[in-house]
Amino acid sequence: MKTLLKKLLVPHHLEYLALDQDFLIQEISLQVQRFADCPDEVVAGNDVRIPFPELVGTEEILIDIFEKRLPNFELKAMTRLLENGSRLYFDMYIVEFTNDENYQRLIIFFQDVTDRMALEQTLVQATNEMDILLSTLAATNNYVEKIITSMAEVLLVTTASGKIKKINQAAQDLFGYSESELVGQQIDAIAAFGSSLQAVSQEESQQLQTHVEVICTAKTGEKLTVSFSCTAISTDIKGISGPLPAVQDFVYIGRDVTDRQRARKRQITQYVATRILSASETIKKAIAAILPVICDSLGWDTVELWMPESGEKLLSETKRITAVSDPNLLRCVASWTKRSVSIPKFAEFTEQMTCAFGEGLPGFVWASGSAQWIADVTKSDCCLRRELAAEEGLHGAFGFPIVGDYDQDNSAKYVLGVMTFFSREVQCFDEELLQTMATIGSQIGQFIKRKQAEIALRESEEQLRDLFENATDLIQSIGADGHFLYVNRAWRQTLGYTEAEIAQMTVFDIIHPNSSQESLDIFYQAFTQKTVNENTLYPESIEVIFITKYHEQILLEGSISCKFADGSLVAIRAILRDITARKMTEDALAKSVSLLQATFDSTADGILATDRSGKIVTFNREFVEMWGIPNEVMALRDDATTIAFVLNQLKDPQAFQERIESLDDQPEAESYDLLEFQDGRFFERYSEPQRLGDKIIGRVWSYHDITERKQAEDALREEQEKSEKLLLNILPKAIAERLKQNETTIAEYFPEVTVLFADIVGFTPLSALMNPIDLVELLNKIFSGFDLLCERHGLEKIKTIGDAYMAVGGLPEPRPDHAEAIAQMALDMQAEIARFNASHNKYFSIRIGIHSGPVVAGVIGIKKFIYDLWGDTVNIASRMESHGLPWRIQVSETTYKLLEHKYVFQERGTIQVKGKGAMKTYLLIGRK
Repeated sequence: MKTLLKKLLVPHHLEYLALDQDFLIQEISLQVQRFADCPDEVVAGNDVRIPFPELVGTEEILIDIFEKRLPNFELKAMTRLLENGSRLYFDMYIVEFTNDENYQRLIIFFQDVTDRMALEQTLVQATNEMDILLSTLAATNNYVEKIITSMAEVLLVTTASGKIKKINQAAQDLFGYSESELVGQQIDAIAAFGSSLQAVSQEESQQLQTHVEVICTAKTGEKLTVSFSCTAISTDIKGISGPLPAVQDFVYIGRDVTDRQRARKRQITQYVATRILSASETIKKAIAAILPVICDSLGWDTVELWMPESGEKLLSETKRITAVSDPNLLRCVASWTKRSVSIPKFAEFTEQMTCAFGEGLPGFVWASGSAQWIADVTKSDCCLRRELAAEEGLHGAFGFPIVGDYDQDNSAKYVLGVMTFFSREVQCFDEELLQTMATIGSQIGQFIKRKQAEIALRESEEQLRDLFENATDLIQSIGADGHFLYVNRAWRQTLGYTEAEIAQMTVFDIIHPNSSQESLDIFYQAFTQKTVNENTLYPESIEVIFITKYHEQILLEGSISCKFADGSLVAIRAILRDITARKMTEDALAKSVSLLQATFDSTADGILATDRSGKIVTFNREFVEMWGIPNEVMALRDDATTIAFVLNQLKDPQAFQERIESLDDQPEAESYDLLEFQDGRFFERYSEPQRLGDKIIGRVWSYHDITERKQAEDALREEQEKSEKLLLNILPKAIAERLKQNETTIAEYFPEVTVLFADIVGFTPLSALMNPIDLVELLNKIFSGFDLLCERHGLEKIKTIGDAYMAVGGLPEPRPDHAEAIAQMALDMQAEIARFNASHNKYFSIRIGIHSGPVVAGVIGIKKFIYDLWGDTVNIASRMESHGLPWRIQVSETTYKLLEHKYVFQERGTIQVKGKGAMKTYLLIGRK
């Protein structure tokens, strides 16, 4: 060991071992045994792997170091458990050593690292604890952030100077600002004018302020009432060099109490309005007191009361310059404005204006009979005072009707007046406020109606005194002993007793024992048993039979009331109505109902009644027989089964079903349609709603078998079509339509037409040689071809006379190309004759004459109508044909001038025309 120590400079805190190439210990340091697993085995000559089992498996590494292929090797943090229970930590460093004499050894150095390991473990533990704390802090921050985000209340965090540092989602939702818009702003930026949020944090008790209500303004301009609590948070932060100055923030927690405040204001307003109405003696005093209370309590700036002439008379005269007495106009009869609000032009204009039904906000409320809201009148087309409102700073408005007795059919009749409110701020729609004001409007309306009734009552006291005497009902008052205290004139006239007779009789003298038992009991208990008192339950209505002076029985019904004094019965009063005739009517009605049912069952139409949901209610026998529905199916009363049976018989079941469904959506609609059956039958189906008073309770379906009528109508229609076709073959369509309108004489002047006459040359001699039937058939073929040409060219055939054919262009419907159409017709007629000759081996030729000019056309006579032409134009056209040449189309000079630019002509020259003298004519050759 000393030899090695001389060669090595080993630090004093290291121990070592020297090994040969077989891993046998050659030298050891003094304290190296304390690192061994078996200290006693650390002796020279022993295998080093026995005391240090950690080296087992490292043989190849040790050899590589020994042979200098590897410079060194380390084993870190080896552990030994000492006898005292403590742990020893050490590191092993293995290197190769060769001295000058080629003395080669493996040196293993041992370093005690127990203290270092303890320090590292302490640092690791501290680091782990710090990580846990940071993770916990992050989780806590995340948890707190979630709480803040999910809070329903508004949360604002500010600096001591009032600058906003943080807001939660509820604050963004309430005020309408994003977080970026508010952070960095002063907190008073969301406070309304005249309010301050920062003042909440400056109260004496800064640690906890609760329920401080502040008026705030949302981004939209809406005013919000928010109840805030404010808490000051002081934070002492200790730095490395010492504690830092304390930082103080303020946390504002707010709850939106706008709805609660509004509800409280509405309740107060309704309560005060009720108190005013109950305490006011007159309508004028009530209106004067209630307008400022409602307007001021609700936070509006001005209020107006609009009423028609009938309502205006209830109040004092206004300052109106021009008197208006139209009952269909609303006038502002009262108004009130806050002292802090100046709207002179608006108020002056309001005093002088009127509103018609549906005109302006008052008129619209009057017409609709319901409350209306305008967020900003300056942007509303229905506000007549929009420009004045904009000039004087009025924006929000609403109005509600003052209603009396409800009339569903005509809202204008029950609206007594309209109250309108205006505000200098844009007001968001408040449905609950409108509901409250509708209630107040109803209260005011009832108050007005009640006061009107009181006035009417005072004015009609004398009339009411006469009412009993002149009433048609029988009115009586019976004393406690059963004698009559009072009966009116109708009572005396109906029963026939004199006043003297009435004074001597009791009610039991005239009441018939067949009266209702309930009526008899109350009279016996009151007048015989004396058991009726204020706690006795007696019927509100009775039905009795009274016996007249002439021993007739009168059936009466009515109401009774008992009069008590000091707990004792003093009188029973009754108002009775003679229902004898009604009873007889009811009996007759029952008979009528029975007759109606019999009629219902025996009618030839099938009847089906359903309720509003479409469920079958009733049907008659004919309905079942018409549809052939088995009795067992109808007995089921199952709509689906019945409908399925019906649908299977129809050609178009889908249309049938769709019609039923459409009427379900239109309960008030009436319906008619035609049903076609697969077996060829036809039913007419009628339907209309079943009403009970004004209420629709179901639908009645009527089915009528019109199969025979339909067949007759189809046959008649077919005959009519034949007659129509025959008529159109005789007359032009326009003329036929006029004749069907019963025009007896039809004659019209046409200034410009072209007339054509055609004649088959040599046909007359031929007719003497041919069989008449063959002759007619031959003519029919030729003229049928001409008819088709007329139809093709839009011309009107006038008539045929023997073998002559007459047609005209330009009537009955005028046309500018009448001459061209006739010219083309003439050319086509020549071609048609040529075609006929070729196909029938004939040698007919045709002679055609044409002339243009005015004619008179019409129908004359009352039998065998014919549409004919008259005038010189017809005569000249006929002469053009008769003086013409075979296979030639001769036209007058007039027609020539109309066609010379489009057709080729050959001048024939001047010819003598019978009745006309010399005329220049032309022969039509063809189209250019």
